[in-house]
Amino acid sequence: MKRSISQRSRGRFTYWLKLTIDLIFPPRCAGCDVAGRVWCEECNDRIIAPKGRSCPACGFPLEKGIICSICEDWPSRVHVRPFAHYRKPLRSAILKLKYRSDQALANEMASWLISVYHRTGWIADCVVPVPLADVRLRQRGYNQVALIVASFAKELKLLSFTNALKRVRETQSQVGLDRQERHQNVEGAFRADPRIVQDQSIVLIDDLLTSGATMKNCAIALLNSGAVQVFCLTVGRA
Repeated sequence: MKRSISQRSRGRFTYWLKLTIDLIFPPRCAGCDVAGRVWCEECNDRIIAPKGRSCPACGFPLEKGIICSICEDWPSRVHVRPFAHYRKPLRSAILKLKYRSDQALANEMASWLISVYHRTGWIADCVVPVPLADVRLRQRGYNQVALIVASFAKELKLLSFTNALKRVRETQSQVGLDRQERHQNVEGAFRADPRIVQDQSIVLIDDLLTSGATMKNCAIALLNSGAVQVFCLTVGRA
């Protein structure tokens, strides 16, 4: 009973502390910087969701062919679903979370991915974030994707493992590299812990899908360590 009362007291304190902070420093929309909420309805209405004839592997629009260029050589046990196009205001939100730790914004993004997860009908055992390079983790002090994963896993009552997947070698930034260079840059750069991922169906989360190189190599590392299948979710797709 004492523990229950203590927990309720801490919960009330946290609630009033957050309310006070929001009154003094009101949150600002990550899309348009208007004060009041971390994500406003106007920006929500401007999100560009995929539509039209779509790739069966990732659900994004196809310009030609029967499968998009990103998904054409992915393993059959890997499934991909981005939430929306990487355009403003979504792009502004992704960049903000990348360079400023904001759990409230991460919670919003997690809710977007949860809606995608429910639409797919996937059934997973656990959630894993794409790991951040050590040098960038030291610079920022946090992995923005891990913030999203924490909220995603909590809402769906799934286990989350931030240490299931690791970078085993440093890679250069993917910015400025073409598609082939991106794949070469991260090939073999990840290793999964078989003690965690063996026989698991895993949701693998990242904030952005560009060439698919990082997500693909992370998924392959999970499969090579015994994962049954990998469901990939990203907030944006470039």
